[in-house]
Amino acid sequence: MQGEPLSGKFSDVHTVKIVLDIKENKLYYINSTRFRYHYDFCNEVLGAGYDINTFNTINYGLRDRDFLLGNINYYAQSGMYTLELSTEDRMSADFLQRLYDAVQATSFLGKHLKVQLSSDHLAGLFSSGAISVPSVTPTEVYGKQTYQPLRQGEAYGYIRIVNDLQEEYSNIGPTDIIIIKGTPVRIPVCAGIITNSLQTPLSHINVLCHNRNIISAADVRIFEKEWITNFNGKPVVISVRADSISLRETSAEVIAEVHKRDSNSKLVKLKYSTKMSGLLSIADIGEREAQAVGNKAVGLGHLYRISRKGRSKFFIPEGCFAIPFFYYQQHLNHPGVKRELDILLSAPRLSDVQVKEQLKRIRQAIKAAPLDPDLLSMVEKRMIAYKVGNAYRFRSSSNAEDARGFSGAGLYDSKTGVLNDTAKSVADAIRKVWASAWNEEAYRERDYFNIDQRTIMMGIVAHRSFPDEVANGVVVTRNLYRQGFPGYLVNVQLGEVSVVAPPEGVVCEQYLSMDADVIDPLNPNVTAEYITHSSIASGKPVLTMEQVSLLHQQVRLIHHDMYYRAGNHGLPEFDDYALDIEFKFSREGKLYIKQVRPYK
Repeated sequence: MQGEPLSGKFSDVHTVKIVLDIKENKLYYINSTRFRYHYDFCNEVLGAGYDINTFNTINYGLRDRDFLLGNINYYAQSGMYTLELSTEDRMSADFLQRLYDAVQATSFLGKHLKVQLSSDHLAGLFSSGAISVPSVTPTEVYGKQTYQPLRQGEAYGYIRIVNDLQEEYSNIGPTDIIIIKGTPVRIPVCAGIITNSLQTPLSHINVLCHNRNIISAADVRIFEKEWITNFNGKPVVISVRADSISLRETSAEVIAEVHKRDSNSKLVKLKYSTKMSGLLSIADIGEREAQAVGNKAVGLGHLYRISRKGRSKFFIPEGCFAIPFFYYQQHLNHPGVKRELDILLSAPRLSDVQVKEQLKRIRQAIKAAPLDPDLLSMVEKRMIAYKVGNAYRFRSSSNAEDARGFSGAGLYDSKTGVLNDTAKSVADAIRKVWASAWNEEAYRERDYFNIDQRTIMMGIVAHRSFPDEVANGVVVTRNLYRQGFPGYLVNVQLGEVSVVAPPEGVVCEQYLSMDADVIDPLNPNVTAEYITHSSIASGKPVLTMEQVSLLHQQVRLIHHDMYYRAGNHGLPEFDDYALDIEFKFSREGKLYIKQVRPYK
C-alpha cells in the first residue's frame, strides 16, 4: 500500500494516502503506488466527478467538503508515525478530530500517531487549544533523522576520515572522499563529502557540492560505523542513495583513470576589462558593465532597477556603489605584489605546500601595498555624500563568482570599513577584499574548474552596513524537494547568525513558500510549509506570516523580471530557472535584498 511521498523534504519516509468520505462516513486507505494523488482516487473509485480545480477548492477549504484528505507517514529512521495534511489545507478542528479518530479506530497505530504541524494553520489550531490530539513539530521530525542524502550519485576515490578539517585542509586532494564533522565554512576540493551534521539544501557544504557535481550526505552516526574505519585510506566506489550509503573497494588504477578522464577539460579564460575607472553608481550598472565591475555588482544593479518599479516593496542596501577592476589591476602592478604573483603564476608547478605559502605571501603583499590615494579620496567622499553612516560593508564582486555554473559561494571576503577609524579603516577593508581573491580555497576552487588564474579580477560593491537586522536568509526560487511543483525554498535565521555555515548545533528555520492558489484557485494567500524551525527562536517562527508573504511576493517579482527582462540569454526553461537570493529584514521591518545570482 505504501508509496513515496510527493516531497523529498525528509529522507527515508514511507506514506499511505487516506480519504475520509464525509457523507458515507467511510475511511479509505489508498494503494499509494497506484494512485499518486487523492484526486485520482476520489474520481476513479469514489466517482467524485469534477475537475481538479473544483475538487481542490471544495476539499481544501474550511467547511462544506466532500472528503477529508491526508497522508499517514512512517519515518523509518525514528519509527515515528504522523498524520500530515497538505500545506494549503484549511481543515477545521472538528474535521481534523474526525479524521484522526477514524484512523485511530481502523488502524494499529493508537497513541503512536501524531498530527504533523507543518503549516501555520495547523500550528494555530493546536496553540489555540481548538484540538488536543498528539502532535509533532517539523523540527522534531527533522531532528530525529539520522541520515540525509544531500546529493545522490556515485564517486571514485579514497576514504579519508578527517577529525580537524582546518588543520588537514591543505593535505586533502581531489581524489579524497572526506568524512567530516559539522558544517565548516571552508570546503576543500575533493571527490565527495559525508558529514555527521544534518544540513539544509542551502548550507555551504550543499551549495558547493551542488556546483561541483560531487556526492554528499549527512549521517549523524558516520563516525561510529565500523565499515568507514575499515575502508579508511582505501580506494573505493561510494554510492549515496535515498536511504543509505554503500561502498565497495576498487583499485588505485581505476581511481586514477576516472579522475584523469574527468580532468580533461579546456582552460577557461575569464572575460574582463580594466579600462573603466572612477566609481560607478549602482543605478548605472547593467550587463554591459559586467566585465568591468564583476557579477555581484551587476546583480545589485538589476535589483536596484526592479526595486524602483511600482509593485516593488523591497530595498537594496543604501549608499551602494562599485569599484571597478581598474583599481585592482593597478594595485597588483605594485612591484611587491607583482613579484609574488609571478612566483605563483610563472614558476613551474609548485607543490601544495608551496602554493599555500605563496598564496599567503600574495595576500600579505596586497594588504601591505599602499592604496591609490585618489581612489581612497573618491570612496570616502562618496560615503560622506550618501549620509547613511560612517560604517560601510565592502564586498567582493569578481568575475569568478555569482555566475551560472560557478557560484563562488563563500570563497571571497567581505570587510567593514569605517570613516576616521584606524582599527577598521576604509583602505584596509578594500585591500583585504582584493587580497581574498587569493584565498587558498578560492584558488583551489578555480583550479578545480580549470579557470586560468591570470584572468581573475576583483571588483568591490560597497554599501552601508547592517547593524540592526532582525533576520537574514537565503531563498532559492525553485522547489528543491518536489520536482516540477511550484514553491520557493527559504532558509532564515534570527539576527546575523549564518544560515549557510551556522555555529555548531544551531539549526535555521527552513520552509517552502508558495501561492495557495496552486491548490485552491480561490485562495489568494501565500502559504508556508515548515520543515524546521530555528533552534534559537524559542519555538516561534523567525518570520511572521506577513513577512513570509512579503518575501514571497517580492522574490517572485525578481524571478520573473530577471528571467524575462534582464537581458540574459541561453537560460533554461522557465520552470527550471532558479535564482539564489540573499535577504535581510531590518529592525524597522524593511525587506532588503542584498544579492542575487543564478542557482545552477
